[in-house]
Amino acid sequence: MELFRRPKENFNSMKTILKIPFESGNPTGKKGPAEAPDLIAKNLKGNKIDVPVSSDFESSSKNIYNASLKEWKAGNKVLALGGDHSITYSLVKAASKVYKDLAMIYFDAHLDCEDDFLPPSHEDIIPAIVKEKLVKPKNILMVGVRKTWKKEEKFVAKHNIKVLRMDADFSSEIRNFIKDKKNIYISVDIDVVDPQDAPGTNYPEKQGLKKTELFALLKLISSFNRSIGFDICEVSPHSDLQNKTVRLASSAASVF
Repeated sequence: MELFRRPKENFNSMKTILKIPFESGNPTGKKGPAEAPDLIAKNLKGNKIDVPVSSDFESSSKNIYNASLKEWKAGNKVLALGGDHSITYSLVKAASKVYKDLAMIYFDAHLDCEDDFLPPSHEDIIPAIVKEKLVKPKNILMVGVRKTWKKEEKFVAKHNIKVLRMDADFSSEIRNFIKDKKNIYISVDIDVVDPQDAPGTNYPEKQGLKKTELFALLKLISSFNRSIGFDICEVSPHSDLQNKTVRLASSAASVF
């Protein structure tokens, strides 16, 4: 399919905030992320749009795709507030229709390569993106991974997907990744952050990024002025402590 024409001056783009309270992409049925978008968006500036979603995965996925595609076609940057991480599939699918050779930096404590479903659950994002050829495997960088399964390890190895674990030199690796990329999509699962700084999530993993590290890396990425979209997902306010995770997510989103 022919790509839509990219705006010539992306750095002057307006920012659209999509609030996506979808949480049916979690196969375990855990609740919480649907409460997050309104809370995260409170102190953010930009054109805010509520994307209609329901428990029906396919119709919700279509609505997310259409809403984000409209904004990218208009030349706007898209800031999406989830919801669970499954929303990233529809967002990346839309972005790939507008931006050629899309690259993705994926912050997550997990590899999200469990199975091969379409549309994918929040555990299956990367295989779906690769299968649909939305982003080339060489253009995917996964950051902060520390909990994996053998079949996931096999998948990323087979496709030569770059994975940065907690002992990596994040800044150096990210700089090297970005240097030859033009259009970058950033996805942040809040569980990439250590539970001490981000307790409000359904799948916390110890020994993660400190919030200061996350902010520094997001500012580094933003400084290249090549990001066309950003999402932040898996914030669960009902399990948060003193609103720490919601505030962190809002601050992270404000970088873009």
